[in-house]
Amino acid sequence: MSSILTSLSEELAAAVRTAAPSVVQVHGARRVHAGVVIDTDLVVTSGRGLDGDTVSVRSGDGQVVEGTLAGRGRATSLAVVRVPGLAAPAATAAPEPSPGHLAQAVGRTWSGGVFAAFAPVAVVGGPLRTGRRTEIPRVIRVGLEPHGALTGGALVDGAGRVLGIVTGTAIRGTTVVVPTEFARADAREGVATAGAKQGYLGLGSMPVQLPAAQQAGGAARGLLITAVADGGPAAAAGVLVGDVLIGLDGAAIDDADDLVGRLRGERVGQPVTLTLRRGATPVDVTVTVGERPRG
Repeated sequence: MSSILTSLSEELAAAVRTAAPSVVQVHGARRVHAGVVIDTDLVVTSGRGLDGDTVSVRSGDGQVVEGTLAGRGRATSLAVVRVPGLAAPAATAAPEPSPGHLAQAVGRTWSGGVFAAFAPVAVVGGPLRTGRRTEIPRVIRVGLEPHGALTGGALVDGAGRVLGIVTGTAIRGTTVVVPTEFARADAREGVATAGAKQGYLGLGSMPVQLPAAQQAGGAARGLLITAVADGGPAAAAGVLVGDVLIGLDGAAIDDADDLVGRLRGERVGQPVTLTLRRGATPVDVTVTVGERPRG
């Protein structure tokens, strides 16, 4: 008669085998991550280190298919890769778990093999702020520290259904997981808004509170320009170190993450108007958005 431990072990291994075909390996220009197939020809993975338009995706059976970066989630920073002809099934989503539920993180080793780790659910809640104006409504935190082979992979329940996408973000010894529902929604929004290309102004900045003498127009905060890249779009437009950026095309700007989010996709190659404070003088400059240099 099988022991309880043997029976549990078999069920855990079966859950990993069920999920594994939907967990792939994504090769970017600088990093290798796991990825999860969320729809026909669509893979969600970590956006860290994916700078180029083209990536290679390796399925569990060793098939390697060229894909393209189709978008980035604004709130989650997950990347979406479109891989025509990828012979891997879409993952089945699981209902939201509760703290105390047993789960497993499934990823891929460097050589492409399955990597699985026990990851009990520690916290389910939210929102989790990811920027001044962005947040993930709900997150799962598991009792497992981040691991490179699991980043971008799947957190699965006892039936092999996907609870969420494993990130490389740690909070007090736990790893943050983006629930499947929100990962899919953010990824699809990224694709719909053509968020794959990241715009580039060639600026360094830090948030500042403006003194009363510089608050003409009602802007109390902005981004102090601390660096201007030689030959970059901002330098060509005449932006100077010491200027304070308070708006882009009429929208208030006081957060670097918000600025980055507004420069994605269709913005690349297009002119934008930067509203600056140069001392106490308001200045508008037109900058043609470049594409972020790779690497």
